[in-house]
Amino acid sequence: MKAIRTWSRLVLVVSIWVIFTSGNVCAFSLSSLVPSEGDFALGTWQGGIQGGYEWEDNRITSGGNTTSDDRNRFDEDVHLSNNDFYLVDPRLIDASAGCDLDFYQQTDKFAGENKYQDGQLIGWDAIASVLEEKPYTGTFFTHRYQGVLSTDFGGQTNTINQNFGGMLMLRQDSFLRYDLPYLYGDVYARQEESDQSTTQFNQTYINDETRDVAGVDAYKGFQTADLDFNYQYINDSYTGSSQNSFTSNWLGLNYNLDFGPTLNRNWSSQVNYLSLSGGGEDETFLYTDNRVHIDHFKNLSTTYENLFIYTDNQGEWNAVNTASFQIQHNPYRNLANTITLQGFYQAVPQGHSDFGAAETSTSYSHPIPWGGTIFLGDDGRYEIDQNHISGPVTVLDEKHTAPAFFGPGIGFTLNSAFVVASTIAMYDIRGGARIPTTLGVDYITLQQGQLTKIVILPTTVVILPGDPLEVNYSYVTGPTGRYSTTSLTATGGMSFGWIAFNISHSQTNQKMQSGEGSEFLYSQHQETGQLNLQKDWEWFAASAVAVYEIYHTHSASFGTFDYTLQNYGQFLTFRPGYNSIIHVDGNEDLTKYTDTGQTSSFLDFEASLDRYFSSGNFLTAFARTRQISQSDFPTEIDYEAGLRANFRYGKIYILPWFSWVDRQYGSTKTNDPHIMIKIGRDL
Repeated sequence: MKAIRTWSRLVLVVSIWVIFTSGNVCAFSLSSLVPSEGDFALGTWQGGIQGGYEWEDNRITSGGNTTSDDRNRFDEDVHLSNNDFYLVDPRLIDASAGCDLDFYQQTDKFAGENKYQDGQLIGWDAIASVLEEKPYTGTFFTHRYQGVLSTDFGGQTNTINQNFGGMLMLRQDSFLRYDLPYLYGDVYARQEESDQSTTQFNQTYINDETRDVAGVDAYKGFQTADLDFNYQYINDSYTGSSQNSFTSNWLGLNYNLDFGPTLNRNWSSQVNYLSLSGGGEDETFLYTDNRVHIDHFKNLSTTYENLFIYTDNQGEWNAVNTASFQIQHNPYRNLANTITLQGFYQAVPQGHSDFGAAETSTSYSHPIPWGGTIFLGDDGRYEIDQNHISGPVTVLDEKHTAPAFFGPGIGFTLNSAFVVASTIAMYDIRGGARIPTTLGVDYITLQQGQLTKIVILPTTVVILPGDPLEVNYSYVTGPTGRYSTTSLTATGGMSFGWIAFNISHSQTNQKMQSGEGSEFLYSQHQETGQLNLQKDWEWFAASAVAVYEIYHTHSASFGTFDYTLQNYGQFLTFRPGYNSIIHVDGNEDLTKYTDTGQTSSFLDFEASLDRYFSSGNFLTAFARTRQISQSDFPTEIDYEAGLRANFRYGKIYILPWFSWVDRQYGSTKTNDPHIMIKIGRDL
């Protein structure tokens, strides 16, 4: 380890000397390092050195106790690369390569205890192309990134991401162009490695992943058709705290054909197949979609489509087959009519269900005085459902994404209705892991009529904003027997250059015709009105929107769920000159739940100033406040302000950055000032 540090520092010193002595005023030139122009030639040098300082003081107060983490960090970074160097001839081998060395020293003061750490971070990038101008080309690459992320309260996450691999490509003008014209494709293979180690409160979690990937892509063009073929194999292995491995095979096939006397008919076909096994997982997925579209006349067309989906996840299989026919007629330029007939059949281990439906829709628009447009639309659907499924149906690995920020009432809704809440199990799969989450600690569930909403708690330490999530649960399929579903929608409004408004009404009603389980049937209606204002002046651009919504749903099994929603949004841009822009943005939601009397509100206000100077220099200042409240949750109040800039003089640059966050959720308060500055010189 001592030898590595000595060598790294030697490289740092030499690189700094090279960068500072490579200016135009110096006699030294990196091109003098070329051994022989006939055999090897260097390309364009790029690089730089950078020094940085970072300070952060994160304080959390809860229950009268305050915990703080005071962090000081120094970084010295040097990066150097050479682009487009070649061997013998640039048409034979052309390559680019670069490396990055970062030396850091960090001190954390947590709970009165000082903790010091230092080290070096090594990264590189290299890519080479063989016979780049020929119709058969090879590309080979390798990449490495190493980082250290300081977590709250003296913790640390060490990350290493690296890969290497290659691709062989065959273009359309290859030697096969006479026997197989318009054919091109590629074959690729790579290995990706991601190692992550997080230490917090004397506990370490390790998540190491090695992924071997190989595949082939091919495209064949015909006179009036195209064919795409894709295949990929993945062997994934996880070691460390959570050990798991699996293999997957994915196959994709797409075909598109224009045919008919005047090529007025189109057939598109798509097939996807996925198999995954290992680590307790055994999953199969098959998707086929065949679609034919015929333009009979300029104003009359028909579409025929069949969609089949089959999934099998650890013995829980589901087969869905949907067929539809659609005719679209435009008797006038401003009037469009559409009629759709649809049939559906679903089979699961517990039985099967099906429905037949007829739907019609109309849209109409017409100019009116003062440069306006009036528009009207309607949609009606009648559906006969038959359900012969007994017992709950299990859903495995339903995919969702965590919200961009957490707060009272903020979350996502599960896809299926009538979910059995006690069967819900949610996992965070960030970075390929499968971390279980806990009800009441990381999330809670809310019943909203026949639907179930998952709300992420702001105090969770497992789920991060934007994380990929998977949810397992069971749901009751509804009534057993035959029932009808009637849906109606109507919209209308007017639009002018600076003002527009519209209203809409939608309703759904279900009725039992035979069988049992009518308590699962529901009725629903929703009314929405929206007003938009927009105006653009020479120096100003402003817009505003107001939305009012009434929602009602009722079922015998879950009762009534009603709410009224008000949304107000404003946006203003002020350009006092060519080099300054001021943005102000505000949004407010007010929701009142009629049946329970509960209320929720969301208020977000942002302002920013962008100031541009010569030579690409700029300064940005921003501020934001957010308040989220709901009757049955603690209120969350966030304040955030910051400043970032880029100042450059010749090849020397300075990058200051500052942020301040103050957050309160119930009795828990967080205050986090953060300062960072980087100073560097480009090559």
